Amino acid sequence: MFSLPCYAHKGLGLLLLAVNILPLSKTASAKPQSRRVIEVGSPNFRPYPIAIPSARVGDKSTNAAKIALAMTQALRFDFDIIAQFDVLDPKSYITNPAKEGMTAPTIKFESWINVGAEGLLKALVRGVSGKYQAELIFFDVAAGRPLVSKRYSTTLDSARSTAHSFANEVVRSLTGEPGIFQTKIAAVRNTPSGRELWLLELDGSRETPVTKNGSLNLLPAWTRDGRGLIFTSYVSSRPSLYRIDISGGRLSLLAGERGLNTGGVMSPDSKKIAMTLSRDGNSEVYVMNANRTGLRRLTNEWAIDSSPSWSPDGTQLAFVSSRFGDPHIFTMNADGSRPRRLTDKGNYNTTPDWSPRGDVIAFTARDERNVFDIFTVNVKSREIRRLTQDQGNNEEPSFSPDGNHIVFTSTREGRSQVWVMAVDGSNQRRLTPKGGYSTPAWSPFTVQ
Repeated sequence: MFSLPCYAHKGLGLLLLAVNILPLSKTASAKPQSRRVIEVGSPNFRPYPIAIPSARVGDKSTNAAKIALAMTQALRFDFDIIAQFDVLDPKSYITNPAKEGMTAPTIKFESWINVGAEGLLKALVRGVSGKYQAELIFFDVAAGRPLVSKRYSTTLDSARSTAHSFANEVVRSLTGEPGIFQTKIAAVRNTPSGRELWLLELDGSRETPVTKNGSLNLLPAWTRDGRGLIFTSYVSSRPSLYRIDISGGRLSLLAGERGLNTGGVMSPDSKKIAMTLSRDGNSEVYVMNANRTGLRRLTNEWAIDSSPSWSPDGTQLAFVSSRFGDPHIFTMNADGSRPRRLTDKGNYNTTPDWSPRGDVIAFTARDERNVFDIFTVNVKSREIRRLTQDQGNNEEPSFSPDGNHIVFTSTREGRSQVWVMAVDGSNQRRLTPKGGYSTPAWSPFTVQ
């Protein structure tokens, strides 16, 4: 039985706030601040407060107004799901953003300081020669100066993507790390004809089918270049392992051995694929070269071994094994040597996903009430921490490519939907507008 605390590891790394010693604008009253470092999870941590007023419209075009609204919604969503940021409620603003301009001298920074903003994100959309241009500027409020400024050609269809691109620029400027807002989520969706693979934008928009074969398509995992998915399909009447480009097209067979062929995951260097096969009568973990040569068995136990997940350096694999009775999370070297049991609590631990940061493995566990929830286990200390509790069944975790967030499925609102949370379990947000999703997989940064 589980007896674990309902709190979690703050493993988000360092948020570097680029606040240099510079003269303030004439309207700002706060003293200039030296550059400071906030470590998420430290006793002194607090999210970075950011104000995002509604994007302004530079002309009377209906489309310009629609683009401005879509960009505002996307920007607020992006920074709301990131644990390092605190999006200030527009109702708290004490100045009218519409009466301010887009340059530092026209902005009442003192008013933004008084509502607690450290960052201010301004956007303006206007029609230019029959096209639309979006100007976005991110200001350091205390210093009274812009940190990031970009202009984009955009359309109503690409407005949200434009906003995501700028949000990535802001995150990079503050943290030194790439933003995740243009990554994608692959997931299985129930349809009247079967279970198909779909792609989702991070904000849940643009649900796009990848497979349309009317069969059972399961357990998607991304190729490292972000161009394809590895998954199990019954399209040939038996569970075989395939690859498909995310733009759709013909399936490429990877493994069609006798019995079960499932759980395929590509190594970080793209040279190998680990998988679960039952060709010898029992489910075991195998590995082969990405060109389908050199198939080799890594586990050899009487019990079921399955669900491999690569460490970020490619030297180890996490997997599930019931060799001691109940399914638990194990690790082993990439050649199958030195298996090590990580979890020793609970009686049903599955679906491991190794963090890109290398420190923890997220997994699904069934507690004493027969409810499924998300946990992490520290690879070195074996410390287990609980991320979800008392909100339906929560399963199938997958890390964001920066290791700061986890996508998962939850039944807390009825049907299974895709949710996202910070790696510490905080800031849980629903992504999908509809239910019927399972086994989400977060893309790499290089998604095409």
